[in-house]
Amino acid sequence: MASIRQIARLTGYSPATVSRVLNHDARLAVTAATREKIIRTAAALHYRTPGHGAEQTRVMNLQRSRILVLLTHQDSGPTSYFTEINRGIKAAAQEHGLPISTWLMFPQPAFDCRRVADYHALILVGTFSQRFLDHLYQYNQNLVIIDDYRYSDRYDLVRNNYEVVMRQALDRLYRQGHRHIFFIGGAIKPVTAQGSEQTRIADIRTRVYENWMRIHHLAAHTYETRWIEADGHQAMTAILDRQLLIDALVTASDRLAVGAYQALRERGVAIPNDLAVISFDDSAQAAQLTPPLSSIRPHSYEMGRAAVRLAIERLVDHRTVAEQVILPSRLVERASSGPNTI
Repeated sequence: MASIRQIARLTGYSPATVSRVLNHDARLAVTAATREKIIRTAAALHYRTPGHGAEQTRVMNLQRSRILVLLTHQDSGPTSYFTEINRGIKAAAQEHGLPISTWLMFPQPAFDCRRVADYHALILVGTFSQRFLDHLYQYNQNLVIIDDYRYSDRYDLVRNNYEVVMRQALDRLYRQGHRHIFFIGGAIKPVTAQGSEQTRIADIRTRVYENWMRIHHLAAHTYETRWIEADGHQAMTAILDRQLLIDALVTASDRLAVGAYQALRERGVAIPNDLAVISFDDSAQAAQLTPPLSSIRPHSYEMGRAAVRLAIERLVDHRTVAEQVILPSRLVERASSGPNTI
């Protein structure tokens, strides 16, 4: 009878990887090509895992699962934050043989929450209203939510460590001697089936910024926008028009930073000599700006993959206790933030 080591030798993968693939480990993330090569080699050698019948049943059940993905209205573009999340969802689902039955972009005025009872799990991307989430939960308890920074003990959550990395960025600016640090961000309007709520939720970066400034006995200056370049330009222009003392700027996205750059250029403000700038997203555009933009890089693609793994745990392992996955982000330092001071 063929062994795990023999299959590993023939495929070129480690025995551990071969074993996890053949035992249908839902937590293992490998490419579809890797999985197929191992399975084909094992089949050619007539290899059968212990408990083969039970495992096959689990895999078949997973493949028959119906997953519904609900998306809030998102920014477009091939390198956007949400595009990468969605790409990660699709890739992980394909690798695990998990079919995504339906993708829905919200708002969806005709959406009936009772529909979710027909699915085995839901993956939600973005910030939905608490009332809407409660309605979904009545009909389906297998909810995985990406990029929502509110607390929940019922849903699985996948998020970035923005609290930590925002403080690190502010600490860096403080070490450089900056005391007049402004923030251009955006308020979040939770989405419902019918549209967006009028009540806004402060973005996690806004909350961290304002708390950090208070702790350091500094005046906070927050400008809320709609997250697009034109709003970054408008906010930066308003700051300069008020002739406020400013020596550093943090923006919640590279798109906002692009608009701020334009306004600063129009007023003859030099980056970083007159004003240090740090942003979020680390999009391809960040490195192309003049000067190149220091930006915090989130693992958007891995957020999508993590959500699929959590959904599989609920489907295969029947996990009911809510879990959180917090992925690390890091500051990619470029010229816009000036030299680092240790």
